[in-house]
Amino acid sequence: MIDISTMILMMSFFSSLTLDIKTHRQEETTFKSVSVEGMAFHWKFSKDFLNCRVMASTTGWVAIGFNTSDQLAGTNLIMGAVKNESVIIQDRFIIEPGKHLKILELGGSDSIVKKQGKESGGSTEISFSVPLSVNDKYHHNLTEGEVIYLLMAYSQEDDFAHHSIMRRTIKIEL
Repeated sequence: MIDISTMILMMSFFSSLTLDIKTHRQEETTFKSVSVEGMAFHWKFSKDFLNCRVMASTTGWVAIGFNTSDQLAGTNLIMGAVKNESVIIQDRFIIEPGKHLKILELGGSDSIVKKQGKESGGSTEISFSVPLSVNDKYHHNLTEGEVIYLLMAYSQEDDFAHHSIMRRTIKIEL
């Protein structure tokens, strides 16, 4: 027969175990995602960063861009490629359609951290984090729940100067 203090101790243990499982499940589902024409973008907010994963059915470069208007010009473009097992992810800015440069070349700061990437099975995946706020004219502040225009694009080539084979701009809520 179990006494009352043992029963309370057991209930407390199982109650905390259930709480941990729910917390873990909540962490797994905090990524939001959107998919367009063979490309997916997953994002999750942390304290000071937007954590991102970009995947496409290509062995060329993949890119996402953030803008407050439905224009190419003014987009903070993040491009990534995996070439010979090396990961290249660049923080770029679209000056006008067809002309994008590294933000460092424009006098801004490269804000991308935690850069990773891989290619497998004919697909490219990159992941990275960007600060929610950067004090230059080449980045947009990113706020959870804010509506922005997201540029999604990919190419068959790793060369960032090569044109995309897919490019769409969609309106999303971060």
